[in-house]
Amino acid sequence: MTDAYPNPWNFHNTDSILVSPDHLHKAVYYNLNEIAMGAPIGGPCFLETSDGKKVKIHDWCGGPPAWETDSRLIAIPVWTRNLLKGTVQQIGLVDTGSLELTLFAETFRVLHICSFSKTIIYGFDSPIYETIPVTFDIEKEAVDTVIRLTE
Repeated sequence: MTDAYPNPWNFHNTDSILVSPDHLHKAVYYNLNEIAMGAPIGGPCFLETSDGKKVKIHDWCGGPPAWETDSRLIAIPVWTRNLLKGTVQQIGLVDTGSLELTLFAETFRVLHICSFSKTIIYGFDSPIYETIPVTFDIEKEAVDTVIRLTE
């Protein structure tokens, strides 16, 4: 396991990284469990606003997420099952204005998102085994699906 904190195996709702830079939104996880023995954790994640509104992002998110510096977008790992690859992750992008979740087509083994600047998400795929740096431009990558989030 990686020693960096927070990481896909160890993060908590009290971590400041879950709060948007403008302090108006927060990603909050519920019922986090290992996806398999010794594997990273995942569970339902919600977007909570400073005025108490709560919107479900997805039933099976990983973490930790990263906020874009203007607080409008949050990049979050989303677990999914793929017929050919098994359990994998996709990058989910939540727009706090339109309340839409964009899932990108590219899949990852274990995604550790480290930062999000302008249109680029930086991180690592598989941070403890055969690590691959990730530089992901949200304007150039293929979109799998867009989901309208509801309050």
